[in-house]
Formats: sequence, structure tokens, C-alpha cells
Amino acid sequence: MEDLPRRAARLAGILGEEFHGCAQMTLKALQEVFGLTDIEVFKAASPLSGGVARSGEVCGALLGALLCVGVIFGRSRLERTDMSEDYSRSMEVATRIYDEFKDEFGTSICREIHKRLFDRVYNLRDEKDVKEFIESGAWNKCAEVMSKAAEIAARNIIKAGYKMR
Repeated sequence: MEDLPRRAARLAGILGEEFHGCAQMTLKALQEVFGLTDIEVFKAASPLSGGVARSGEVCGALLGALLCVGVIFGRSRLERTDMSEDYSRSMEVATRIYDEFKDEFGTSICREIHKRLFDRVYNLRDEKDVKEFIESGAWNKCAEVMSKAAEIAARNIIKAGYKMR
């Protein structure tokens, strides 16, 4: 189990460089290392990349990591949040991941991460900016963010007591 965070980080980086889509690739790496195969959750992560629908808001890599937490620890039935142990546990793990991610990058906001990594913000809804984003190699730099998000998530999921199925 102690090797899983390193494996998740490596796989997220590889997937990020090859396929892009920060939310999906971070989630996919975590799904692979934890033996999760839910294609519907993977599909659901599609519009979360680029800071939610390419808006530059919350980083998709972080969102992909948090989706995995929900799959593993989240509620599996309708119940009040104040009465759900699963809800409480998933929020505890998610909070640790969010805080560690924010400490690592100084923010959880995609466009702010762009500023820190690239000294500029790319508007991923603008064709010209997307072309510059790709040509500059920024896509691959984002794969490093995916890698770190996957590592942070895997470490905290294991720390929370997750046992392989």
C-alpha cells in the first residue's frame, strides 16, 4: 500500500501528458491504483477539467482526486449528512486532501495555478489561448499538477484506512 501514492502520481503524470483532461486523468490514475472500475464516474469527470468547464475555477486535478474520495468513502444511500458516518468520513479525507493541495500550490483555483506555473493565465475557452497553451508545453506542466493531486489523494485515502477490495 505504501507504494500506491507513488504509482498514482506516476500514472497521473503519464495519462495527463498523453490524454489531457486534468479531472479525468487524476481520477483514472486513482481508479487504477485502487482497483476501481466505474466508467460512469470517469465519464462524469469530463466537464470538470480546466477549472470546471474550462472556466479557470477550481482545479480539475483536485476535483478528480475528490471524486475518488467520494467513490471510496461517500454515502451510498440517501441519508441526512448529520447522521451519515460515510459523509463525515469522506469530508474528513477530502478536507485533508484539499488543504494539502492548497498548501502545495498556494491555491485551489486553476487560473491562479496557471499564474504560478506559467506567469500568465490561459483562457481555455479561447481557441488562440488553447493553441498557445498546447504549443508552450503548459499541457505537460499541468500533468505535474495531476501527478501531485493523485499522490496527495492516494496518501490520504490510505491514511484513512482504505483496504484494497
